[in-house]
Amino acid sequence: MPRILTPTQIWSEFDDSLDLTAVTLNKRVENGVIFEDVSFLGRETGDGRVRIFGVFASDEKQPADETVLIFPDSTDTVDYELLKLFVEKGYSAFMVDYRGDWENTEYFTLYPGIIDYANTLRCGRNKDFVDDTAEKTSWYEWVGVGIYARRYIIERTGSEHIAVLGLRDGGEIAWKLGVARQFSCIIPVCAVGWKAYSGISKFIPNEQALDDERYRFIAGVDSQAYAPYVKCPVMIMCSTNDSRFDYDRAYDTFSRINNDFAADSIITYSVRCSSSIGVKSCADMFMFLDKFLKKRLVFIPAPAEVNVAVDEDSNLVAVAEYDNRGIVEEAGVFMAEDCIDSSLREWTVCDLKRKISEHKYEFFLNVYEKTTTLFVLAYIKYTNGFTIWSKIAVKKVGGSFRNSCGKCRIIYTSKNGIDGFTIADPGAQAVGGMFFTDSIMVPQIVKKEKEINGIYSVCGLTTYRINNPRFAPDKSSVLKLDIFCDNTSEITLTLEDVSDGKIYKLSQSVLGGVWQSLILDSGLFKSSNGESPSDFTGNMRLCINGEGEYAVNNVMWL
Repeated sequence: MPRILTPTQIWSEFDDSLDLTAVTLNKRVENGVIFEDVSFLGRETGDGRVRIFGVFASDEKQPADETVLIFPDSTDTVDYELLKLFVEKGYSAFMVDYRGDWENTEYFTLYPGIIDYANTLRCGRNKDFVDDTAEKTSWYEWVGVGIYARRYIIERTGSEHIAVLGLRDGGEIAWKLGVARQFSCIIPVCAVGWKAYSGISKFIPNEQALDDERYRFIAGVDSQAYAPYVKCPVMIMCSTNDSRFDYDRAYDTFSRINNDFAADSIITYSVRCSSSIGVKSCADMFMFLDKFLKKRLVFIPAPAEVNVAVDEDSNLVAVAEYDNRGIVEEAGVFMAEDCIDSSLREWTVCDLKRKISEHKYEFFLNVYEKTTTLFVLAYIKYTNGFTIWSKIAVKKVGGSFRNSCGKCRIIYTSKNGIDGFTIADPGAQAVGGMFFTDSIMVPQIVKKEKEINGIYSVCGLTTYRINNPRFAPDKSSVLKLDIFCDNTSEITLTLEDVSDGKIYKLSQSVLGGVWQSLILDSGLFKSSNGESPSDFTGNMRLCINGEGEYAVNNVMWL
Protein backbone atom coordinates (compact mmCIF):
# COMPACT_ATOMS: atom_id res chain seq x y z
CA MET A 1 0.00 0.00 0.00
CA PRO A 2 1.37 3.50 -0.88
CA ARG A 3 2.78 5.45 2.04
CA ILE A 4 1.18 8.56 3.53
CA LEU A 5 3.89 11.21 3.10
CA THR A 6 4.15 14.41 5.11
CA PRO A 7 5.27 17.74 3.57
CA THR A 8 8.78 17.46 4.99
CA GLN A 9 9.18 13.90 3.75
CA ILE A 10 8.10 14.87 0.23
CA TRP A 11 10.51 17.76 -0.25
CA SER A 12 13.55 16.90 1.86
CA GLU A 13 15.27 15.00 -0.95
CA PHE A 14 14.13 16.97 -4.01
CA ASP A 15 17.18 17.59 -6.24
CA ASP A 16 17.47 21.13 -7.63
CA SER A 17 21.22 21.03 -8.21
CA LEU A 18 21.18 20.24 -11.96
CA ASP A 19 22.39 22.82 -14.48
CA LEU A 20 19.65 25.16 -15.73
CA THR A 21 20.96 25.70 -19.28
CA ALA A 22 18.86 28.88 -19.46
CA VAL A 23 18.17 30.65 -22.76
CA THR A 24 16.40 33.90 -23.66
CA LEU A 25 13.74 33.31 -26.30
CA ASN A 26 12.55 36.86 -26.76
CA LYS A 27 13.06 40.32 -25.27
CA ARG A 28 11.09 43.54 -25.52
CA VAL A 29 10.85 46.89 -23.72
CA GLU A 30 7.53 48.56 -22.98
CA ASN A 31 7.24 51.86 -21.09
CA GLY A 32 10.49 51.30 -19.25
CA VAL A 33 9.80 47.65 -18.37
CA ILE A 34 11.92 44.87 -19.88
CA PHE A 35 10.07 41.61 -20.54
CA GLU A 36 12.23 38.56 -21.25
CA ASP A 37 10.78 35.23 -22.36
CA VAL A 38 13.11 32.62 -20.88
CA SER A 39 13.43 28.86 -20.86
CA PHE A 40 15.50 26.59 -18.62
CA LEU A 41 15.65 22.99 -17.48
CA GLY A 42 13.87 21.66 -14.42
CA ARG A 43 13.97 18.34 -12.65
CA GLU A 44 15.05 15.00 -14.11
CA THR A 45 12.07 12.64 -14.49
CA GLY A 46 13.75 9.48 -15.80
CA ASP A 47 12.25 10.30 -19.18
CA GLY A 48 14.17 13.52 -19.68
CA ARG A 49 14.07 16.87 -17.88
CA VAL A 50 11.22 19.34 -17.61
CA ARG A 51 11.78 22.45 -19.75
CA ILE A 52 10.31 25.46 -17.93
CA PHE A 53 9.00 28.60 -19.59
CA GLY A 54 8.50 31.96 -17.88
CA VAL A 55 8.74 35.71 -18.32
CA PHE A 56 11.13 37.82 -16.26
CA ALA A 57 10.20 41.50 -15.94
CA SER A 58 12.40 44.26 -14.56
CA ASP A 59 12.91 47.99 -14.65
CA GLU A 60 14.91 49.05 -17.70
CA LYS A 61 17.12 51.48 -15.79
CA GLN A 62 17.30 50.06 -12.26
CA PRO A 63 16.37 46.37 -12.09
CA ALA A 64 15.56 45.41 -8.51
CA ASP A 65 17.36 42.56 -6.76
CA GLU A 66 14.15 41.72 -4.88
CA THR A 67 11.93 39.46 -7.00
CA VAL A 68 8.31 38.34 -6.79
CA LEU A 69 7.84 34.82 -8.20
CA ILE A 70 4.27 34.62 -9.51
CA PHE A 71 2.14 31.53 -10.13
CA PRO A 72 -1.15 32.04 -12.01
CA ASP A 73 -4.15 29.73 -11.71
CA SER A 74 -3.68 26.29 -13.27
CA THR A 75 -5.65 27.21 -16.39
CA ASP A 76 -3.79 30.49 -16.96
CA THR A 77 -0.35 31.44 -18.18
CA VAL A 78 1.86 34.54 -17.97
CA ASP A 79 0.06 37.88 -17.53
CA TYR A 80 2.15 40.85 -18.65
CA GLU A 81 -0.01 43.47 -16.92
CA LEU A 82 0.49 41.73 -13.60
CA LEU A 83 4.24 41.59 -14.14
CA LYS A 84 4.23 45.28 -15.02
CA LEU A 85 2.35 46.14 -11.81
CA PHE A 86 5.08 44.65 -9.62
CA VAL A 87 7.89 46.27 -11.58
CA GLU A 88 6.18 49.65 -11.22
CA LYS A 89 6.05 49.04 -7.45
CA GLY A 90 9.83 48.62 -7.34
CA TYR A 91 10.33 44.87 -7.73
CA SER A 92 11.52 42.49 -10.38
CA ALA A 93 8.92 39.85 -11.19
CA PHE A 94 9.12 36.37 -12.67
CA MET A 95 5.93 34.61 -13.78
CA VAL A 96 6.12 30.97 -14.79
CA ASP A 97 3.89 28.88 -16.98
CA TYR A 98 3.18 25.55 -15.32
CA ARG A 99 -0.07 24.56 -17.02
CA GLY A 100 1.96 23.11 -19.90
CA ASP A 101 0.64 22.16 -23.33
CA TRP A 102 -2.13 24.55 -24.43
CA GLU A 103 -3.85 25.26 -27.73
CA ASN A 104 -2.62 28.24 -29.76
CA THR A 105 0.24 28.95 -27.35
CA GLU A 106 3.75 29.53 -28.70
CA TYR A 107 5.74 29.14 -25.49
CA PHE A 108 4.88 26.89 -22.57
CA THR A 109 6.48 24.50 -20.10
CA LEU A 110 7.24 21.09 -21.64
CA TYR A 111 6.77 17.99 -19.48
CA PRO A 112 8.24 14.62 -20.50
CA GLY A 113 5.73 11.92 -21.41
CA ILE A 114 6.22 10.00 -18.18
CA ILE A 115 4.66 12.94 -16.28
CA ASP A 116 2.16 14.03 -18.95
CA TYR A 117 -0.38 14.49 -16.13
CA ALA A 118 1.49 17.69 -15.17
CA ASN A 119 -0.25 19.33 -18.17
CA THR A 120 -3.44 20.93 -16.83
CA LEU A 121 -5.43 19.69 -19.82
CA ARG A 122 -4.52 16.09 -19.00
CA CYS A 123 -4.27 16.08 -15.20
CA GLY A 124 -6.94 13.44 -14.77
CA ARG A 125 -7.02 12.06 -11.22
CA ASN A 126 -3.43 13.17 -10.61
CA LYS A 127 -4.59 16.62 -9.53
CA ASP A 128 -7.46 15.87 -7.17
CA PHE A 129 -6.48 12.42 -5.93
CA VAL A 130 -3.38 10.67 -4.59
CA ASP A 131 -3.86 7.11 -5.86
CA ASP A 132 -0.17 6.32 -5.35
CA THR A 133 1.95 8.89 -3.49
CA ALA A 134 1.95 12.69 -3.45
CA GLU A 135 5.14 12.52 -5.52
CA LYS A 136 3.07 11.22 -8.45
CA THR A 137 0.66 14.14 -8.65
CA SER A 138 0.39 17.26 -10.77
CA TRP A 139 1.13 19.29 -7.65
CA TYR A 140 4.53 17.68 -7.18
CA GLU A 141 5.57 18.63 -10.70
CA TRP A 142 4.21 22.17 -10.39
CA VAL A 143 6.08 22.77 -7.14
CA GLY A 144 9.17 21.33 -8.83
CA VAL A 145 8.77 24.06 -11.47
CA GLY A 146 8.74 26.61 -8.64
CA ILE A 147 11.85 25.21 -6.98
CA TYR A 148 13.82 25.47 -10.21
CA ALA A 149 12.34 28.92 -10.87
CA ARG A 150 13.75 30.00 -7.51
CA ARG A 151 17.13 28.65 -8.57
CA TYR A 152 16.91 30.60 -11.85
CA ILE A 153 16.13 33.86 -10.00
CA ILE A 154 19.06 33.41 -7.62
CA GLU A 155 21.51 32.73 -10.46
CA ARG A 156 20.16 35.65 -12.47
CA THR A 157 19.98 38.33 -9.75
CA GLY A 158 22.54 37.05 -7.25
CA SER A 159 19.93 37.58 -4.54
CA GLU A 160 17.84 35.19 -2.44
CA HIS A 161 15.35 37.94 -1.63
CA ILE A 162 12.38 36.22 -3.28
CA ALA A 163 8.67 36.26 -2.45
CA VAL A 164 6.05 33.91 -3.89
CA LEU A 165 2.63 35.14 -5.02
CA GLY A 166 0.13 32.48 -6.08
CA LEU A 167 -3.38 32.91 -7.48
CA ARG A 168 -5.93 30.17 -6.70
CA ASP A 169 -4.20 26.88 -7.63
CA GLY A 170 -1.02 28.94 -7.85
CA GLY A 171 -1.64 29.88 -4.22
CA GLU A 172 -1.74 26.21 -3.24
CA ILE A 173 1.67 25.91 -4.93
CA ALA A 174 2.90 28.89 -2.88
CA TRP A 175 2.11 27.05 0.37
CA LYS A 176 4.13 24.06 -0.76
CA LEU A 177 7.07 26.20 -1.89
CA GLY A 178 7.02 27.87 1.54
CA VAL A 179 7.88 24.47 3.00
CA ALA A 180 10.07 23.06 0.23
CA ARG A 181 12.53 25.99 0.13
CA GLN A 182 13.41 29.25 1.88
CA PHE A 183 11.63 32.43 0.71
CA SER A 184 11.27 35.93 2.15
CA CYS A 185 7.48 35.48 2.34
CA ILE A 186 4.59 33.81 0.51
CA ILE A 187 1.23 35.28 -0.52
CA PRO A 188 -1.49 32.72 -1.35
CA VAL A 189 -4.54 34.38 -2.96
CA CYS A 190 -7.87 32.54 -2.55
CA ALA A 191 -5.98 29.39 -1.61
CA VAL A 192 -5.98 27.82 1.85
CA GLY A 193 -6.19 24.10 1.17
CA TRP A 194 -9.12 21.93 2.34
CA LYS A 195 -9.54 20.68 -1.23
CA ALA A 196 -10.41 17.26 0.11
CA TYR A 197 -13.49 18.95 1.61
CA SER A 198 -14.46 20.88 -1.52
CA GLY A 199 -18.17 21.66 -1.57
CA ILE A 200 -18.62 20.63 2.07
CA SER A 201 -19.45 23.51 4.43
CA LYS A 202 -17.63 23.51 7.76
CA PHE A 203 -20.95 24.47 9.38
CA ILE A 204 -22.85 21.39 8.23
CA PRO A 205 -22.14 18.12 10.08
CA ASN A 206 -20.28 15.81 7.73
CA GLU A 207 -19.96 12.10 8.29
CA GLN A 208 -17.97 11.46 5.13
CA ALA A 209 -15.60 8.57 5.75
CA LEU A 210 -11.99 9.23 4.74
CA ASP A 211 -10.18 6.36 3.05
CA ASP A 212 -6.43 5.90 2.62
CA GLU A 213 -6.42 7.91 -0.62
CA ARG A 214 -8.02 10.91 1.11
CA TYR A 215 -5.52 10.68 3.97
CA ARG A 216 -2.66 10.66 1.45
CA PHE A 217 -4.14 13.71 -0.30
CA ILE A 218 -4.71 15.65 2.92
CA ALA A 219 -1.24 14.88 4.29
CA GLY A 220 0.74 15.47 1.11
CA VAL A 221 -1.25 17.99 -0.97
CA ASP A 222 -3.79 19.99 1.05
CA SER A 223 -2.29 23.30 2.14
CA GLN A 224 -3.59 23.23 5.71
CA ALA A 225 -1.13 20.35 6.21
CA TYR A 226 1.70 22.60 4.96
CA ALA A 227 0.91 25.60 7.19
CA PRO A 228 2.68 24.20 10.30
CA TYR A 229 5.91 23.75 8.32
CA VAL A 230 6.25 27.05 6.44
CA LYS A 231 9.63 28.73 6.75
CA CYS A 232 8.59 32.36 6.29
CA PRO A 233 5.80 34.90 6.98
CA VAL A 234 2.52 34.31 5.13
CA MET A 235 -0.10 36.75 3.87
CA ILE A 236 -3.41 35.00 3.09
CA MET A 237 -5.65 37.05 0.78
CA CYS A 238 -9.35 36.16 0.64
CA SER A 239 -12.29 37.30 -1.47
CA THR A 240 -15.51 36.65 0.40
CA ASN A 241 -17.90 35.85 -2.45
CA ASP A 242 -15.72 33.59 -4.56
CA SER A 243 -17.58 30.46 -5.69
CA ARG A 244 -14.28 28.54 -6.02
CA PHE A 245 -12.90 29.46 -2.62
CA ASP A 246 -14.29 28.77 0.86
CA TYR A 247 -13.01 31.58 3.09
CA ASP A 248 -14.83 30.02 6.06
CA ARG A 249 -11.86 27.68 6.30
CA ALA A 250 -9.21 30.37 5.72
CA TYR A 251 -8.68 31.14 9.40
CA ASP A 252 -8.43 27.42 10.15
CA THR A 253 -5.35 27.31 7.92
CA PHE A 254 -4.08 30.66 9.20
CA SER A 255 -4.21 29.40 12.80
CA ARG A 256 -1.99 26.44 11.83
CA ILE A 257 0.92 28.55 10.57
CA ASN A 258 4.30 27.68 12.07
CA ASN A 259 4.62 29.45 15.44
CA ASP A 260 7.99 30.91 14.43
CA PHE A 261 6.24 32.98 11.73
CA ALA A 262 2.66 33.28 12.99
CA ALA A 263 3.21 36.70 14.59
CA ASP A 264 4.44 38.12 11.27
CA SER A 265 1.66 36.51 9.22
CA ILE A 266 -1.63 38.19 8.35
CA ILE A 267 -4.96 37.44 6.70
CA THR A 268 -6.98 39.93 4.64
CA TYR A 269 -10.56 39.89 3.38
CA SER A 270 -11.93 41.64 0.30
CA VAL A 271 -15.56 41.90 1.38
CA ARG A 272 -18.23 41.40 -1.31
CA CYS A 273 -15.53 40.64 -3.88
CA SER A 274 -16.11 37.70 -6.19
CA SER A 275 -12.79 36.17 -7.28
CA SER A 276 -10.96 39.47 -6.87
CA ILE A 277 -8.89 41.37 -4.33
CA GLY A 278 -9.94 44.89 -3.30
CA VAL A 279 -8.01 48.14 -3.06
CA LYS A 280 -7.33 47.93 0.70
CA SER A 281 -5.91 44.41 0.45
CA CYS A 282 -3.78 45.34 -2.57
CA ALA A 283 -2.25 48.22 -0.61
CA ASP A 284 -1.56 45.82 2.27
CA MET A 285 0.12 43.36 -0.08
CA PHE A 286 2.71 45.89 -1.19
CA MET A 287 3.36 47.01 2.39
CA PHE A 288 3.82 43.35 3.36
CA LEU A 289 6.31 42.91 0.51
CA ASP A 290 8.11 46.10 1.52
CA LYS A 291 8.58 44.72 5.02
CA PHE A 292 9.62 41.16 4.29
CA LEU A 293 11.12 41.37 0.81
CA LYS A 294 12.72 44.83 0.87
CA LYS A 295 13.33 44.65 4.65
CA ARG A 296 11.84 48.10 5.28
CA LEU A 297 10.42 49.25 8.60
CA VAL A 298 6.67 48.74 8.17
CA PHE A 299 4.24 48.53 11.09
CA ILE A 300 1.98 45.50 10.70
CA PRO A 301 -0.61 45.35 13.50
CA ALA A 302 -1.83 42.29 15.34
CA PRO A 303 -5.16 40.80 14.16
CA ALA A 304 -8.32 42.52 15.33
CA GLU A 305 -10.75 40.80 17.67
CA VAL A 306 -14.54 40.93 17.51
CA ASN A 307 -17.18 39.55 19.87
CA VAL A 308 -20.97 39.48 19.69
CA ALA A 309 -22.87 40.59 22.80
CA VAL A 310 -26.15 42.06 24.07
CA ASP A 311 -25.80 45.55 25.55
CA GLU A 312 -27.57 47.04 28.56
CA ASP A 313 -30.46 48.21 26.35
CA SER A 314 -31.00 44.73 24.85
CA ASN A 315 -29.37 45.65 21.53
CA LEU A 316 -27.35 43.04 19.71
CA VAL A 317 -23.88 44.52 19.23
CA ALA A 318 -20.36 43.70 18.10
CA VAL A 319 -17.43 44.82 20.22
CA ALA A 320 -14.25 45.20 18.16
CA GLU A 321 -10.80 45.60 19.72
CA TYR A 322 -7.68 46.62 17.82
CA ASP A 323 -3.91 46.71 18.26
CA ASN A 324 -3.13 49.76 20.44
CA ARG A 325 0.35 50.29 19.00
CA GLY A 326 -0.93 52.25 16.00
CA ILE A 327 -3.17 55.27 15.35
CA VAL A 328 -6.61 54.37 14.02
CA GLU A 329 -7.78 56.03 10.80
CA GLU A 330 -10.91 53.95 10.07
CA ALA A 331 -12.73 51.11 11.81
CA GLY A 332 -15.69 49.04 10.75
CA VAL A 333 -17.71 45.85 11.10
CA PHE A 334 -19.56 43.79 8.50
CA MET A 335 -22.25 41.21 9.21
CA ALA A 336 -23.95 38.50 7.17
CA GLU A 337 -27.02 36.47 8.10
CA ASP A 338 -28.18 32.87 7.69
CA CYS A 339 -26.31 31.89 4.54
CA ILE A 340 -24.23 28.73 4.76
CA ASP A 341 -22.93 29.10 1.19
CA SER A 342 -20.09 31.57 1.68
CA SER A 343 -20.14 32.73 -1.96
CA LEU A 344 -23.73 33.99 -1.60
CA ARG A 345 -23.47 35.92 1.66
CA GLU A 346 -24.66 39.50 1.69
CA TRP A 347 -22.21 41.46 3.86
CA THR A 348 -23.81 44.53 5.41
CA VAL A 349 -21.99 47.53 6.89
CA CYS A 350 -22.84 47.89 10.59
CA ASP A 351 -23.54 51.26 12.20
CA LEU A 352 -21.17 52.53 14.87
CA LYS A 353 -22.84 52.71 18.28
CA ARG A 354 -20.00 54.27 20.26
CA LYS A 355 -16.25 54.54 20.58
CA ILE A 356 -15.43 52.90 23.89
CA SER A 357 -11.75 53.83 23.75
CA GLU A 358 -9.13 54.73 21.16
CA HIS A 359 -8.84 51.09 20.13
CA LYS A 360 -12.19 49.61 21.15
CA TYR A 361 -15.46 50.24 19.29
CA GLU A 362 -19.03 49.03 19.58
CA PHE A 363 -21.30 48.52 16.55
CA PHE A 364 -25.02 47.78 16.19
CA LEU A 365 -25.88 44.38 14.71
CA ASN A 366 -29.33 45.19 13.31
CA VAL A 367 -30.30 41.60 12.52
CA TYR A 368 -33.42 40.33 10.81
CA GLU A 369 -35.85 39.11 13.46
CA LYS A 370 -35.77 35.54 12.10
CA THR A 371 -32.01 35.24 11.76
CA THR A 372 -30.52 32.20 13.49
CA THR A 373 -26.84 32.37 12.46
CA LEU A 374 -24.79 35.54 12.33
CA PHE A 375 -21.37 36.06 10.72
CA VAL A 376 -19.38 39.09 11.90
CA LEU A 377 -16.09 40.49 10.57
CA ALA A 378 -14.18 43.53 11.87
CA TYR A 379 -11.45 45.60 10.25
CA ILE A 380 -9.23 48.52 11.18
CA LYS A 381 -7.19 50.80 8.96
CA TYR A 382 -4.22 52.53 10.59
CA THR A 383 -2.72 55.86 9.60
CA ASN A 384 0.23 54.12 7.95
CA GLY A 385 -2.27 52.70 5.45
CA PHE A 386 -2.35 49.10 6.68
CA THR A 387 -5.75 47.43 7.14
CA ILE A 388 -6.00 44.48 9.50
CA TRP A 389 -8.91 42.04 9.93
CA SER A 390 -10.40 39.83 12.60
CA LYS A 391 -11.35 36.21 12.54
CA ILE A 392 -14.94 35.78 11.34
CA ALA A 393 -17.11 35.38 14.43
CA VAL A 394 -19.97 32.92 13.94
CA LYS A 395 -22.81 33.26 16.45
CA LYS A 396 -26.11 31.45 16.89
CA VAL A 397 -28.78 34.00 17.76
CA GLY A 398 -32.39 33.73 18.85
CA GLY A 399 -35.09 35.73 20.53
CA SER A 400 -35.91 39.40 20.15
CA PHE A 401 -33.48 42.31 20.38
CA ARG A 402 -34.29 45.97 20.59
CA ASN A 403 -32.53 46.55 17.25
CA SER A 404 -34.04 43.56 15.42
CA CYS A 405 -35.48 44.32 11.98
CA GLY A 406 -38.48 43.02 10.08
CA LYS A 407 -38.86 41.91 6.48
CA CYS A 408 -37.87 44.52 3.89
CA ARG A 409 -38.98 44.67 0.25
CA ILE A 410 -36.52 47.48 -0.60
CA ILE A 411 -33.30 45.86 -1.82
CA TYR A 412 -31.45 49.11 -2.42
CA THR A 413 -31.84 52.88 -2.26
CA SER A 414 -29.12 55.49 -2.72
CA LYS A 415 -29.52 56.34 0.97
CA ASN A 416 -27.56 53.08 1.51
CA GLY A 417 -24.53 54.54 -0.26
CA ILE A 418 -22.78 51.61 -1.89
CA ASP A 419 -24.05 49.15 0.72
CA GLY A 420 -25.98 46.38 -1.03
CA PHE A 421 -24.11 46.25 -4.34
CA THR A 422 -20.67 45.17 -5.46
CA ILE A 423 -18.87 44.83 -8.79
CA ALA A 424 -20.24 42.22 -11.19
CA ASP A 425 -17.24 41.40 -13.36
CA PRO A 426 -13.84 41.83 -11.65
CA GLY A 427 -11.94 40.31 -14.56
CA ALA A 428 -12.92 43.15 -16.88
CA GLN A 429 -10.82 45.80 -15.13
CA ALA A 430 -8.75 44.09 -12.44
CA VAL A 431 -5.01 43.72 -13.04
CA GLY A 432 -4.31 40.09 -13.83
CA GLY A 433 -8.06 39.53 -13.58
CA MET A 434 -7.61 39.66 -9.82
CA PHE A 435 -6.27 42.88 -8.26
CA PHE A 436 -8.08 46.20 -7.93
CA THR A 437 -5.51 48.93 -7.50
CA ASP A 438 -7.79 51.93 -8.05
CA SER A 439 -10.94 52.76 -6.07
CA ILE A 440 -12.62 54.08 -9.24
CA MET A 441 -13.23 50.46 -10.18
CA VAL A 442 -15.51 49.77 -7.20
CA PRO A 443 -19.16 50.90 -7.03
CA GLN A 444 -19.65 54.61 -6.54
CA ILE A 445 -22.49 57.05 -6.03
CA VAL A 446 -23.13 59.36 -8.98
CA LYS A 447 -25.52 62.31 -9.20
CA LYS A 448 -27.88 62.42 -12.17
CA GLU A 449 -30.94 64.32 -13.44
CA LYS A 450 -33.02 66.17 -10.80
CA GLU A 451 -30.07 65.89 -8.39
CA ILE A 452 -30.99 62.25 -7.77
CA ASN A 453 -28.18 59.91 -6.78
CA GLY A 454 -27.68 56.38 -8.01
CA ILE A 455 -25.06 53.64 -7.85
CA TYR A 456 -22.69 52.83 -10.73
CA SER A 457 -19.63 50.70 -11.50
CA VAL A 458 -17.55 50.46 -14.65
CA CYS A 459 -17.41 46.70 -13.95
CA GLY A 460 -21.19 46.31 -13.62
CA LEU A 461 -23.19 45.82 -10.44
CA THR A 462 -24.31 42.76 -8.55
CA THR A 463 -26.27 42.17 -5.35
CA TYR A 464 -26.61 39.10 -3.17
CA ARG A 465 -29.47 40.57 -1.17
CA ILE A 466 -32.19 38.72 -3.04
CA ASN A 467 -31.16 35.46 -1.31
CA ASN A 468 -30.90 37.12 2.12
CA PRO A 469 -34.02 36.15 4.14
CA ARG A 470 -34.62 39.79 5.11
CA PHE A 471 -34.77 40.96 1.48
CA ALA A 472 -35.86 37.72 -0.20
CA PRO A 473 -38.88 37.82 -2.57
CA ASP A 474 -41.88 35.53 -2.47
CA LYS A 475 -43.10 33.55 -5.46
CA SER A 476 -45.41 36.34 -6.67
CA SER A 477 -42.88 39.17 -6.42
CA VAL A 478 -42.11 41.49 -9.35
CA LEU A 479 -38.81 43.36 -9.57
CA LYS A 480 -38.83 47.15 -9.87
CA LEU A 481 -35.83 49.45 -10.28
CA ASP A 482 -35.10 53.02 -11.37
CA ILE A 483 -32.34 53.54 -13.89
CA PHE A 484 -30.69 56.50 -15.59
CA CYS A 485 -28.46 56.37 -18.67
CA ASP A 486 -26.49 59.36 -19.91
CA ASN A 487 -27.31 58.31 -23.46
CA THR A 488 -29.85 55.90 -24.88
CA SER A 489 -28.30 52.52 -24.09
CA GLU A 490 -28.84 48.82 -23.78
CA ILE A 491 -29.02 47.62 -20.18
CA THR A 492 -28.57 43.92 -19.44
CA LEU A 493 -29.94 42.37 -16.25
CA THR A 494 -28.80 38.87 -15.34
CA LEU A 495 -30.17 36.39 -12.83
CA GLU A 496 -27.68 33.71 -11.87
CA ASP A 497 -29.02 30.67 -10.06
CA VAL A 498 -25.97 29.69 -8.04
CA SER A 499 -27.47 26.35 -6.98
CA ASP A 500 -27.63 24.93 -10.53
CA GLY A 501 -25.49 27.39 -12.50
CA LYS A 502 -28.29 28.49 -14.80
CA ILE A 503 -28.12 32.05 -16.13
CA TYR A 504 -31.11 34.09 -17.27
CA LYS A 505 -30.77 37.42 -19.07
CA LEU A 506 -32.92 40.37 -20.01
CA SER A 507 -31.83 43.20 -22.30
CA GLN A 508 -33.70 46.48 -22.12
CA SER A 509 -33.25 49.68 -24.14
CA VAL A 510 -33.25 52.70 -21.84
CA LEU A 511 -33.80 56.24 -23.12
CA GLY A 512 -30.95 58.62 -22.32
CA GLY A 513 -31.18 61.67 -20.07
CA VAL A 514 -34.17 60.74 -17.88
CA TRP A 515 -34.84 58.50 -14.90
CA GLN A 516 -37.01 55.52 -15.87
CA SER A 517 -38.71 52.81 -13.84
CA LEU A 518 -38.45 49.23 -15.03
CA ILE A 519 -41.01 46.72 -13.75
CA LEU A 520 -39.89 43.19 -14.51
CA ASP A 521 -41.53 39.80 -14.14
CA SER A 522 -39.30 36.74 -13.83
CA GLY A 523 -40.74 35.43 -17.10
CA LEU A 524 -38.93 38.19 -19.00
CA PHE A 525 -35.55 36.68 -18.12
CA LYS A 526 -34.42 33.98 -20.57
CA SER A 527 -31.66 31.37 -20.57
CA SER A 528 -29.70 30.59 -23.73
CA ASN A 529 -32.27 27.94 -24.65
CA GLY A 530 -35.27 30.19 -23.96
CA GLU A 531 -36.19 28.95 -20.47
CA SER A 532 -37.33 31.35 -17.74
CA PRO A 533 -37.14 30.99 -13.96
CA SER A 534 -40.53 30.30 -12.41
CA ASP A 535 -39.96 33.16 -9.95
CA PHE A 536 -37.18 35.16 -8.27
CA THR A 537 -36.78 32.87 -5.26
CA GLY A 538 -33.82 30.59 -4.62
CA ASN A 539 -30.08 31.07 -4.47
CA MET A 540 -30.03 33.95 -6.93
CA ARG A 541 -27.80 36.91 -7.52
CA LEU A 542 -28.78 39.87 -9.70
CA CYS A 543 -26.30 41.58 -12.03
CA ILE A 544 -26.75 44.86 -13.92
CA ASN A 545 -24.52 45.97 -16.81
CA GLY A 546 -24.85 48.85 -19.22
CA GLU A 547 -23.15 50.73 -22.01
CA GLY A 548 -21.57 54.01 -20.92
CA GLU A 549 -22.31 55.55 -17.53
CA TYR A 550 -25.61 54.74 -15.86
CA ALA A 551 -27.07 54.92 -12.36
CA VAL A 552 -29.37 52.56 -10.45
CA ASN A 553 -31.69 53.45 -7.59
CA ASN A 554 -34.77 52.18 -5.73
CA VAL A 555 -34.46 48.46 -6.37
CA MET A 556 -37.41 46.71 -4.72
CA TRP A 557 -40.05 44.00 -4.86
CA LEU A 558 -43.64 44.80 -5.79
